[in-house]
Amino acid sequence: MLEEVQYEFPETRRACVQSCCHVDRRTLATEAVAQAKTAGAMVQAANAFLASLTPEQRAKAVMSFDDPERFVWQESPGVRSGVVLRDLNDVQRKLAMALLRTGVGDGGYQRIQMSRAREAVLSAQQKTPEGQAVRHPDLFYITIFGTPSATTPWGWTFEGHHLSTHFTVRGNQVATAPMFLGSQPNDLPAARLEGTALAASQKIPPALAGRIMGPEEDKARALVQSLDTKQRAIAVFDRTEKRDADMLSGINTRRVTPLGSPGLPARQMNAGQKALLVALVDEYLTRVPADVAAERRRVLLEGAALDQIFFQWAGDIEPGQAHAYIVQGPAFLIEYAQNRNNAVGHVHTLWRDFTGDFGGEILATR
Repeated sequence: MLEEVQYEFPETRRACVQSCCHVDRRTLATEAVAQAKTAGAMVQAANAFLASLTPEQRAKAVMSFDDPERFVWQESPGVRSGVVLRDLNDVQRKLAMALLRTGVGDGGYQRIQMSRAREAVLSAQQKTPEGQAVRHPDLFYITIFGTPSATTPWGWTFEGHHLSTHFTVRGNQVATAPMFLGSQPNDLPAARLEGTALAASQKIPPALAGRIMGPEEDKARALVQSLDTKQRAIAVFDRTEKRDADMLSGINTRRVTPLGSPGLPARQMNAGQKALLVALVDEYLTRVPADVAAERRRVLLEGAALDQIFFQWAGDIEPGQAHAYIVQGPAFLIEYAQNRNNAVGHVHTLWRDFTGDFGGEILATR
């Protein structure tokens, strides 16, 4: 359930978000310099990819920047807009992956490749031909919105099952939200696979067969386990709200607002617990390029900004049990869930920006 969040620092949610927007706008000039490398790399990689396409492929891959499809995002298996990896040759596929790397950094790229590799396992587990057909490592789509340029706004997406990444570029500024990453089975040995699913898992290269969201789980659990009884009474919730793919903020929502009952504020944590919280947020920042991550870290985690971040946990705090958590600040929301139908090993994660999704902040002066 979404509701107004009552932050415990001395402003209402509206004032808090307005203050956050003010800080973001004050730092736009700094961000433009900080993100110039990524913005330039995206333009170069996108144009190289587009140049490799046939006219028919390009017609599928390119849409207007103002097309409503730019705001559509899903995590379920199925057809998306854009050109699909399955229809690309080896050279085109390599260029597509080079573009993906510019947006998600090494950490995000590794997780995405690991998640894609699981699609063959999921296909083998399906009971119908239809279910098998929509789960495949090559059923991922790339769409370019507008013309990749250093002067005019443009964007691009890479999407498929358990993956929705959205990027908006304006000059030297880059927006990387919303970003959804999921995995199933998250831990292949723990899944106890049999038959064709086991055979499919054994074909996954060792570099892609590890536990995908391990750090995201372990760092959050370390934080919740470090809390004392009083802190846990604030931070640990029962999740009874209606959820879409376990995301309280929903799936395919154009805008996101802060969630109610935000949990334990960092200002009520000790120094060690704050360090654990920073390490957890840092783990999600490995999913974006280094220059973008560094700027986010400076704005979101340094100084007084850290005290305005909240943490909440749901479920058992011991490993191997269904659980979920939320990290929320004035400007951003992280959601993690491993409790869909109490299925441990099916993980969904999401990063949203309250004012920056789909480039909202960097396009504000357009």
